[in-house]
Amino acid sequence: MRRLLVIFTLIAGAALAQKPLVIAYQGGAVTLDPHMRNETTTLSWQQHIFETPFFYSPDGKVIPVLAKSIEQIDDNTWKLYLKSGVKFHDGSPMTAEDVAFSIMRAATHEKSQMKGYVGKIIEAKALDPTTVLIKTKVPDPLLPAHLDHAAVIPKAYLERVGEAGFQKRPIGTGPYKFVSWLNGDHLNLEAFEDYWGPKPTFKKVKLVNIPNGATRVAALLSGEADVVEKVLPQDFARVERSGTATVKQTPGIRIIYIALDYWREYGSEGLPDGAKNPFLDPRARKAIAMAIDEVAIVKKIMGGAATVAEQFLAPVHEGYDPGIRRFAYDPKAARKILEDLGYGDTNGDGWLELPTKDGGRVTFKLRIDAPNDRYLNDAKIAQALASMLRKIGIKAEVNAVPKKVFFPNMTKGHFTMYMAGWGSMDSINTALSLFHSKDASGLYGRFNRMRYKNPEVDRLIEEAAKTFDKTRRDALLKKAMRIAMVEDVAYIPLHYENVIAGMRKGLNYQPRPDEYLRAFDIRPE
Repeated sequence: MRRLLVIFTLIAGAALAQKPLVIAYQGGAVTLDPHMRNETTTLSWQQHIFETPFFYSPDGKVIPVLAKSIEQIDDNTWKLYLKSGVKFHDGSPMTAEDVAFSIMRAATHEKSQMKGYVGKIIEAKALDPTTVLIKTKVPDPLLPAHLDHAAVIPKAYLERVGEAGFQKRPIGTGPYKFVSWLNGDHLNLEAFEDYWGPKPTFKKVKLVNIPNGATRVAALLSGEADVVEKVLPQDFARVERSGTATVKQTPGIRIIYIALDYWREYGSEGLPDGAKNPFLDPRARKAIAMAIDEVAIVKKIMGGAATVAEQFLAPVHEGYDPGIRRFAYDPKAARKILEDLGYGDTNGDGWLELPTKDGGRVTFKLRIDAPNDRYLNDAKIAQALASMLRKIGIKAEVNAVPKKVFFPNMTKGHFTMYMAGWGSMDSINTALSLFHSKDASGLYGRFNRMRYKNPEVDRLIEEAAKTFDKTRRDALLKKAMRIAMVEDVAYIPLHYENVIAGMRKGLNYQPRPDEYLRAFDIRPE
């Protein structure tokens, strides 16, 4: 009897492996060119096709993938040793020429969004078929980790078909190869038989974009999807009651935060025409932070599927300072700060007022911009923020739009106050990208859209970025973060999202803290 049960289990597992696995995401890949978009969902889809020299394990360790090892020659020079026997999906061998080409493309291509990671690299060249020499213009102690954003592509193929042809039929070294793609809807993949590593369980995979949370859950419960990401807290009980599916979650590193206009005295687009921008003053930014009851947001809106953030960096990161605490929720004190700054109510209607460029005064209206299809309950959180700000006399309203509209506008600076998220295992990249002031080359401040600037913070971050001693690097980051988050209130932290997935029973999968959801991490039970 036991033997029959084992045989039945093996047959069932084999049948399951042959059936296409369908994974539903809240979004889809914006591009299949792995150097052009640094966004989690896009990277999740691409990671089925492409690989990098190194990558992060779920517990935050940097592990080799296409690399065998790396050797530091001096502060600015490294030798990268590659695995042999790796093939691209067209059967051609991966060589050091391909890796060097890919690194430099990620570092220098005009449209690459990977420059925040590998932009310090000034040279990568093949020394032999399995060795790459890498030189940086300044020391980069975290270079191996930063190579997790340098996906390897075949040099000869890209040069033959061009970038447009590569986008239509991308080729990498990953466990799955491209079959077909309908932009904005789905991606079909099949297992790569000559894959160098462990063969994926599922031979065919379909990644689909289902933006609406309720629709994703419906797809899971109907059997249309096998695994879905970002099950909303309000749907947990429904999934568990179904008897056919379950929910798994793990604490995440993605912080949901608020950014405020830090550079325009007048003309900030979320304020009334001609109104003075109060948020150039850190005291006004602190008032906004004190008006937000984040504990209530986590409890009532997130259903406990998040952790209140005391600061921007999560406890697992270098630079996290246990001595930094979020400003206490105190709406009365928040309003008093704004009144003392000259934004009080002079006409008796209860609303605070802003001075205008022509010497008048206008009601303190504020537009809160947010996506409505990117983060867990993002539009609901934005509405809660507006309600809290109205209680202190700011006439706040929400503009929650699809991410395809929100993010381009965010990049262009069309907001006064926006809510967004940031998820990275790399504290140095976070600091350089969001807390360092913008520079002309685009290496620093790449995602500092509200243009926060403090020369001392810049200095500390630059020093940390070239410091090899981990203890000293951590101290430098802590000092920079204390200035930025406590003194300047560069950003207002809200919470760290849990990473949540719903899956049909019979599958074994544990969500990753970095939110990458990949078919090759899923197994039959």
